[in-house]
Amino acid sequence: MIKNRHVAAFVSSSLSIIPMIAIILILHFTNVAKITTENNNSNLWLILIGMIILIIGLALFQIGASSSLSKVGKYMGASLSKQKNIFVVVLFTFALGLLITCAEPSILIVSKQVTIIPGPLNAVVLVGGIALGVGVFVVIGVLRIVRHKSLNLWYIFFYCLTFMLIALIAVDPERRKLLPFIFDAGGVTTGSATVPFILALGAGVATVRGGKNATNDSFGLVGMASIGPIISTALLIIINSSIPPYEAAAVSDMPLYMRFIDSLIPSSSGYGSSIEVLIAIAPILIIFFIYNAIYIKLPKGKMIKLLIGFAYAYVGLALFLCATGASMSPIGTIVGRNLANQNDAVIIAIAFAIGLVTIICEPAVHVLTKQIENVSDGRITKLVVLLTLSIGVGVAIGLAALRAVFQFSILYIVIPGYAIALALTFFCPDIYTAIAFDSGGTASGPMAASFVLPMIIGIVVGRAGGSCENVYEYGFGVVALIAMTPIIAIQILGITQKIKSDYAYSVMRKHVYSVEDAQIINF
Repeated sequence: MIKNRHVAAFVSSSLSIIPMIAIILILHFTNVAKITTENNNSNLWLILIGMIILIIGLALFQIGASSSLSKVGKYMGASLSKQKNIFVVVLFTFALGLLITCAEPSILIVSKQVTIIPGPLNAVVLVGGIALGVGVFVVIGVLRIVRHKSLNLWYIFFYCLTFMLIALIAVDPERRKLLPFIFDAGGVTTGSATVPFILALGAGVATVRGGKNATNDSFGLVGMASIGPIISTALLIIINSSIPPYEAAAVSDMPLYMRFIDSLIPSSSGYGSSIEVLIAIAPILIIFFIYNAIYIKLPKGKMIKLLIGFAYAYVGLALFLCATGASMSPIGTIVGRNLANQNDAVIIAIAFAIGLVTIICEPAVHVLTKQIENVSDGRITKLVVLLTLSIGVGVAIGLAALRAVFQFSILYIVIPGYAIALALTFFCPDIYTAIAFDSGGTASGPMAASFVLPMIIGIVVGRAGGSCENVYEYGFGVVALIAMTPIIAIQILGITQKIKSDYAYSVMRKHVYSVEDAQIINF
């Protein structure tokens, strides 16, 4: 156990990033999917420098998030649960849910990869629409905890509503090509920034609110927040009159140092400049300062610690997005295009293997598994959850590669998938259901958006001989699948644990009964 939190963060960050880099290098040196192009032989240095910056950025962000975003979530959750004025609860919960989403790395990464809304403000509109959906559903989720309502029934109701809206898009030949991206929108919202905050918010409300279901209510808010972006993105696409074709990002010929500088400064090619990160994080701090001044009134020392935490989070997030924009996303595209030259079975097998490792690379997953251990008093171990999620994500990326190769609609997977997930809620223990839906959103973080998604897009483009015509329809959707399969996997784990527990209990009862019966006979 590493006691120094800075050292622990760098170790955790290294363990998160290095396995993915190792797989990329193995694919390169075995000539399965090289990361060099005909015109550029410097990609080995690019991936290594990118790895270092990713590790530093992720470590700083984790340090900052734990002492700022998570703290804000706990303070706000504990305070809002005591509020008698429902308007105050709705207002501040909505504002923080919306603003924390704008700081999510995955959304900033993906928003730069699509042009579904014409015009220079397309990324702003897209991020704003997704954030709006998160804000609304965080409010719904918090009110559910406060009112002690059934989580299972709320999931069933809102997913039925979601698929009714999806049906309207599916009948339009042009817009249904964007269905995979609509489902992706729900996955990219929950990552390094949002998960620590939303988990802490839900736990804070549930703990103060109390009741016999307080432990179960500590989870489920992340899963609820993932529904809102699907609905809001679907509405954006419905009202949008024209959908421009997908444009593949060209591999930059800039010198190494210029790639990273270009990603840090405001530019059309950057995935999130330092100024964009500041604009994303600053409103969260402002909203909390206002709420704190009126209701919480923290001591000056704690406020200074929060400010230091936000500074760490800002620098870390800027560096992380710099490395994804300059290194991971271009490399992912190159790997995908070169991997497309392999036979179908090899592509799907490699995608599955990458999926097994991807879950370890998502920092938000470690936040979730730690909270699961704490809340369950060690009954649900981190290792068991990680192994279950690993298999689920492996299946998800394998299915995404299957779609990229054979090109069929994502509805053939998500409709039966979510039907199974919702059906399992009737048989799975409540705490496992809540954890399952949280795990689905948490598994689809920055690494999925920055590397896996470009890789799948690269496979589609490579198989089409460089054409980007089918990218929206068959390239996107991998983040959605990464968010869906863990829901099923964790619920199956919950059901098997329940069966084992029930069997052990029945054996114990028989043993106790036989002993008592023998005592009665002797008497």
